[in-house]
Amino acid sequence: MNEIDANNDHITGAETAAVADGSQFTLNLADLLPDANGEIVILNEGDDPCLNIVTDLRLLESGIAESHITDGGIEVKGLQYWVFEDGTKLYYSPGLSISVEHEIG
Repeated sequence: MNEIDANNDHITGAETAAVADGSQFTLNLADLLPDANGEIVILNEGDDPCLNIVTDLRLLESGIAESHITDGGIEVKGLQYWVFEDGTKLYYSPGLSISVEHEIG
């Protein structure tokens, strides 16, 4: 399970570099290590920063999660989610402004 506390620029369970500009962060999806079920959880508890996810994967599905507990023990009910073509499912706090940027080349 990966949990990112975007408010404190703190990343748990992932060896990744976050590029921060004010309250805007950029992360490469490939650097985030999903749990055993292919799930990543990003939680925000504050200033609602903007997060940009960089990937070459297509986004296949999005929505709001039903009651579900991740392999890491996080209840994701009510969180927004995206499913990418490799099966990775990214859950994130509704107040977080998040976008996907596709790698070129």
